[in-house]
Amino acid sequence: MARIRSRGTLPEIKLRKALWSDGLRYRLAYDLPGRPDLTFVDARLAIFVDGCFWHGCPTHYSAPRTNRNHWARKLRCNVERDLATDDALQRLGWYPFHVWQHELSELGELVGRIRFLLSEAPLRGGRDSAFGACNPIDRVGNALVTSSRAEDTLWYQCACGCHDVRVLAVSNPGSLRPNAKKHPFETTLVCVCCRHIFMRRQDSPVEPRWS
Repeated sequence: MARIRSRGTLPEIKLRKALWSDGLRYRLAYDLPGRPDLTFVDARLAIFVDGCFWHGCPTHYSAPRTNRNHWARKLRCNVERDLATDDALQRLGWYPFHVWQHELSELGELVGRIRFLLSEAPLRGGRDSAFGACNPIDRVGNALVTSSRAEDTLWYQCACGCHDVRVLAVSNPGSLRPNAKKHPFETTLVCVCCRHIFMRRQDSPVEPRWS
């Protein structure tokens, strides 16, 4: 555990290099709640690069078989801290933007989303503006699901329509990867947008929210 770096990780450096080569200039180690990995001060945009294991990715989280209670507490603590950090940043007029580690496989698309967030910064208003739930681009940068087909609904999508969710707990060891040999029987998730906590199984159909 002591050898795990919290700053200057390889995923973070990979994103930094891609942004820099695209002409986007950022600040490091800016004094803000949660100490964001990258900040764009003029746009008040705070970027975090989140590991899929440490922060509860709904498509890649894997629960260890050993020391289960320790890892369960660690996961919930990390997610609750992430949500509290987002709240603190928004109260200061900053926009928190979380990048999953697996999203770095599509760097060009990711840089484009960040560029879009920088361009729309004036529309978000000043320090006292509120960032409502279910923004056009959610806090991990994914477009909200708009299809009316139930089969296109992600298994972890919240009833509010947002799929920016975090894993809070799993019922048993296993991986949430679609091709994993063993999945947790049940997963507890929290929606970052509306903070609704719900339980869902990957092999169960998701009720469509559209009429």
